[in-house]
Amino acid sequence: MKFRTLSILCVSIALLAPLSRGSPTGEGLSAVQDFIAAAPPGAILRVPPGIYAGPIVIEKPVTLIGDGAVLDGQGRGTIMHIKASNVTVKGFVLKNSGRSLAHEDAAILVEAPRATIEENRLSEVLFGIYLKDAPGSIIRGNTVIGLDIPEAERGDAIRLWYSSDVLIEGNQTYNARDAIIWYSQDVTVRGNRFEGGRYGIHLMYDEEILIENNRVLRNFVGVYAMYSQGVTIQKNLFMGHRGPSGYGIGLKDSDDVLITENAIADNSVGVFIDNSPSAPETPVIFRKNLFAYNETGVLLMPAVRGDIFAENSFVENFEHVGIAGGGQLAGNRWEQNYWSDYLGYDADGDGVGDLAYKAERLFEHLIDHSPQLRLFLYSPAIQALEFAARALPIFAPQPKLTDPRPLMAPVLPMLAAGHQESPETLLLGLLTGGLLLAALGMIFGFGWGQTSHAARGLRLKLRLTSIFAGRWPAKANSPGEAWVAVRGLTKRFGPVTAVADLSFTVSAGEAVALWGPNGAGKSTVLHCLLGVVRYAGTIELDGYDPQRQGKEARRLVGFVPQQIQLPEDFTVGEVVAFFARLKGASHDIPSVLERLGLAEHAKKRFGTLSGGMKQRVALALALLGDPPILLLDEPTASLDAQTRQEFLRVLGELKRSGKAIVFSSHRQDEIFSIADRVLVLEQGRLVRMERISEDGVALLLGPQPLSRSGGEDLP
Repeated sequence: MKFRTLSILCVSIALLAPLSRGSPTGEGLSAVQDFIAAAPPGAILRVPPGIYAGPIVIEKPVTLIGDGAVLDGQGRGTIMHIKASNVTVKGFVLKNSGRSLAHEDAAILVEAPRATIEENRLSEVLFGIYLKDAPGSIIRGNTVIGLDIPEAERGDAIRLWYSSDVLIEGNQTYNARDAIIWYSQDVTVRGNRFEGGRYGIHLMYDEEILIENNRVLRNFVGVYAMYSQGVTIQKNLFMGHRGPSGYGIGLKDSDDVLITENAIADNSVGVFIDNSPSAPETPVIFRKNLFAYNETGVLLMPAVRGDIFAENSFVENFEHVGIAGGGQLAGNRWEQNYWSDYLGYDADGDGVGDLAYKAERLFEHLIDHSPQLRLFLYSPAIQALEFAARALPIFAPQPKLTDPRPLMAPVLPMLAAGHQESPETLLLGLLTGGLLLAALGMIFGFGWGQTSHAARGLRLKLRLTSIFAGRWPAKANSPGEAWVAVRGLTKRFGPVTAVADLSFTVSAGEAVALWGPNGAGKSTVLHCLLGVVRYAGTIELDGYDPQRQGKEARRLVGFVPQQIQLPEDFTVGEVVAFFARLKGASHDIPSVLERLGLAEHAKKRFGTLSGGMKQRVALALALLGDPPILLLDEPTASLDAQTRQEFLRVLGELKRSGKAIVFSSHRQDEIFSIADRVLVLEQGRLVRMERISEDGVALLLGPQPLSRSGGEDLP
């Protein structure tokens, strides 16, 4: 046994001599193939860096480590063909496969059990990694980039055919056709990124499939499960799916499906359901998912029965639930979901509405029957129809669904990275349209907070391709004209009064500071201004009521939360571009990046930025669309002194440009740098309002005026 181990080690070391480099050659092919042929079973073989010609055939169990070596298929056939079990291939670059769909030319074809394909980069390939009768295999940490050809001519990034007990983990695929799993069971798809394809993940005739913690972005369809059973889809992000279908998730003739804690945002249709479940004893369950800013949150065929929707959050979709072709839904359960257009109340404070939620908007009913009427989305005609249906109930359609106990606040999905942020902090950004990904808390470490109710009077001129692609046509208020008017604002949480009878105004070019100890009600005031908590009294943002006209009001607002939670592996440019698309403000990107000194950092990962730079990114997102009102919650709490001063300088410039600013703070230097007035709060009550003068002001909490020389916290 010792002699055999020593011989394997000696052969492996002897085979480390460099092979041909430069352009791929026949000698390179011969050397690599000979390299493998000469090794005993179980050998660990390292291929030095260089360019080698394919194809390569592996017919014995070996571990092949590339160290960046390039295998070039030269446009002919499959580059690497694995015919033996227990083969590991790691660290190679494979490129230029053949282009025959009929022959299924691939970068790596595996036709044996227990292969490990790990940390390889595949580019300019038709099919990427193809497992054919290869159970027990692992596909981990690979990058697959498809050919730049029409979508119908592409192959699949990852394909499984009769390959069960497979782990697909930590891979990235771009511009391929599908990641498709055929006739397989017990497959786990975890922590991958699927982008720019036809179907991000495609299931056909599968059983016991787990899909979790993936980012599925900008495909025609995110995941489509067809004729499959025992599918669990949890803690994924499905976003940006448009095109002919535009489904985040699609289900067809699939049974025993659990879909839970996913974020499903900015799709044409969040979830499409066709004959799933196919039998009543195998239900399809949706629990604790977020459906946000889709054109249609859930679209069902009229005959669908046996679906259960519980504790989901439907946030500002144009149509929360649709019926394909019209008709009535029956046999499905809607239990304790959150609906952003719910107008009921919660008298006993148990978190559940006292009135049932009913989906009965007239225009939704019309477009379910006649989809071509979507042409009139956001037009004055639609406003007139909805007004008529409310004023004259004879025009109102039968409710599509009834949720007898709707939630008053969203349920919080928690995505991959394993921590859950403050719900208010995270969703506030989404609701302003200024920090959707800060709310999406997201892409890997997710939390959601409350949203508005009744987004009505849609005056937005939006492109039909996206409900987000609009810009609020706010009028240019002159200095001294109030953008924010608060009268008698009162907010109670059960027996606790958080804000009591507060009144103030903020004009264009003015900054108002909210000051007070923890628990004074500062953040609650900001949340009321955003319309994300219910309150008594009156708030107007340029005449719009945040509670009754939440969408319109929030289009006027940019919000910067105290804690910034954005996806750390996104670049600054990717984050800003995403928000710009949501706000229809892509043309603002260059000017906003330049204004805040972020242009040179556009390609940096957000997670590598300093605290000050992260705060600048948050401010950049808030400024997209040029909102006239800025709300900031402790904007410099986590910044060092130098970074704080630079951030305050930028805020001062924004105030001088005419922004109306409301911010909470504990710091004297912030107040004196940008505030024109200070509202001093104690236990939710306004105890004093003072103007900032050159000589300082005397606050009620002390007889001495505030000193302009210090940057320490106020007492």
